Amino acid sequence: MLGLRLVIGLLTFQIAMFKLFIDGLEAQLVWYKALTRWFPDWVLRATNVYAAVFELIGGTLVILGLKRDWGLWMILSVLVVVTFGHGMEAAVWDINQMVFRLAMVVALLLLPPEWDLLRLDHAARLRRGAPRHQ
Repeated sequence: MLGLRLVIGLLTFQIAMFKLFIDGLEAQLVWYKALTRWFPDWVLRATNVYAAVFELIGGTLVILGLKRDWGLWMILSVLVVVTFGHGMEAAVWDINQMVFRLAMVVALLLLPPEWDLLRLDHAARLRRGAPRHQ
């Protein structure tokens, strides 16, 4: 589980870092041009910020194993928004990366969290002396 968690967490975190700090949010708006037919500019800009911030926070949480499921749901919400946007943009689009990311997120959400022992939540629980399986 650690491998899955690190791959999806790092991939998502790196995408967010690129969007926020390397390329910049303004440069990302080029992907939204086709959607201006259906949505006002402020909605597209807000969606751009939402996706980047949720990817950054969600990726960080998943990597650390801190509120892991919250992070996974954040990443999943971005994948849903991106899928909707691509579907509005074109009837057929390349979903290869989407399927890969979605499979990892869903697998982690379906597997019992107590199997994922190498995470900060688990270590903190053990330090407090709480039972192992919560």
